[in-house]
Amino acid sequence: MKQHEREYFVSRIRSGVYYISINDKLIYVRSPTLEDEYFINEKFKQQYDKCLDEGLKTEDETVEWMRTRGLWTQKDDEREIGLEKDIERLKKEIYQNRHRSQLREQIRLGIRAGERQLGQSLEKKSKYFSNSCEGIANLAKVSEFFARCCYHNDSKCDIDELGIEFISKKYYNMILTEKEIRELSRSEPWRSIWVLRDSNAYNIFQNRDTQPTPDQKSMLVWSRMYDNVHESGEAPSDEVIDDNDLLDGWFAIQGQKKKDQAMESEIDDKLTNPKIANANEVFVMADNKEDARRINSLNSLQGQVLKKKRFNQIKAQGVVTPGQMEDERIEMGNISHQQYKDKFRS
Repeated sequence: MKQHEREYFVSRIRSGVYYISINDKLIYVRSPTLEDEYFINEKFKQQYDKCLDEGLKTEDETVEWMRTRGLWTQKDDEREIGLEKDIERLKKEIYQNRHRSQLREQIRLGIRAGERQLGQSLEKKSKYFSNSCEGIANLAKVSEFFARCCYHNDSKCDIDELGIEFISKKYYNMILTEKEIRELSRSEPWRSIWVLRDSNAYNIFQNRDTQPTPDQKSMLVWSRMYDNVHESGEAPSDEVIDDNDLLDGWFAIQGQKKKDQAMESEIDDKLTNPKIANANEVFVMADNKEDARRINSLNSLQGQVLKKKRFNQIKAQGVVTPGQMEDERIEMGNISHQQYKDKFRS
């Protein structure tokens, strides 16, 4: 994005207004007041309750209906979960390989491919959502929003005359993507404006008396996010911060570290239990495969080698009773040998 483009989008976001040209008429959509927002959400609730009373399906029930007709299967669920995990794994890998340009760009292509496939999966899943309680209620909510917030020459517009589908398409196409918001949030001219946010003599947004627009909300979230990144004790380089994929990988790795630290702390708390404090081995139950992986990673290298040897012995023999593990027999032999030596020393 060029400098003049950033300046344009930042000024538009700060104004709190979206201008739309329709049939030589300049329509503007302002953000709702708190009262407007209440009535907009009230419209959703009323329509949703009405749909429930009429026996229409919710989104969850629509998915179950799709299952009964083979339109959405367990394989689709597994594929969706698998794609999400693959994308997160690739984002970690692109950060870990950030200095290997060729491999980094190959991984980036993999991320884009995974995102496209996930988008197709979600689109398939939501194909029938427009006829659900949530879908119909959301249409009523959108209509109420434009009826309250759409103006021409300081007068509210006739939404029926404009056409709800037409005006909503124009409006939502103007809302910036996450990629665009992130670039604006970390760049000039916004960064200088953001620094002045606490000044009483300076308003970063013009619409202080109404709710923030979708773009304003996103700008606030990402601006604070970038502040937190810069203030982190393990802050990445500017090169990483300016690359969305690399920064997402950094986020993923930092998040994993926190989970691992929490898991380690939880296990340490269990080990302080006087009943097991002096135990040579402690078994910890995992809720899922990911937790099992993290618990296993807390074993020392020696413990992991020992675990693998025991697994191979059980696999080879089928059943191994306590005391028959090879490492236990070696340990018992060492103890007996030491006792024998101590006996003659005394």
